[in-house]
Amino acid sequence: MTLADMSDIYANFPLQSAIVTCGVKASVADGIAQARSEADKLELRRTLAYVLYGGIFIGGFCHFEYDYIFPYLFGDDHSIKTIFEEVCFDNFISAPLCWLPPAYLVKAAVYDYPLREGLEKYVHDIKHNGLLTKYLSIWIPAQTISFSVIPEHLRI
Repeated sequence: MTLADMSDIYANFPLQSAIVTCGVKASVADGIAQARSEADKLELRRTLAYVLYGGIFIGGFCHFEYDYIFPYLFGDDHSIKTIFEEVCFDNFISAPLCWLPPAYLVKAAVYDYPLREGLEKYVHDIKHNGLLTKYLSIWIPAQTISFSVIPEHLRI
């Protein structure tokens, strides 16, 4: 399979590609994080939480946001103004309201503790652990590159 074939798959099956790609990325990232920790073995419940969050929330909702909401709100051009607006919207509106809370809710569901407790952990991480600062320090530069040079159908 060539890179052109892969590009065609992403162009022709954007939702499915987004869900699979983000689920795999979440699984790999969690596996690396667990391998670097002091844990003796892979914690499969944790990996499941990341796969569900990555695939469903990040993959599915990014597809919806990037392919439908962004063109509606910001148009289809790739000007510096549009890139700035997309990066700001995604990082300062979508992330704290749509992307990050579900990670805590999915983890609560998988680990069988109340959803409210998951949201309380989210608020705690914002207030006491610098969650948003860390998030923004990674994703503002990454999305600036992504929204400016990556073809739209490959941004997930």
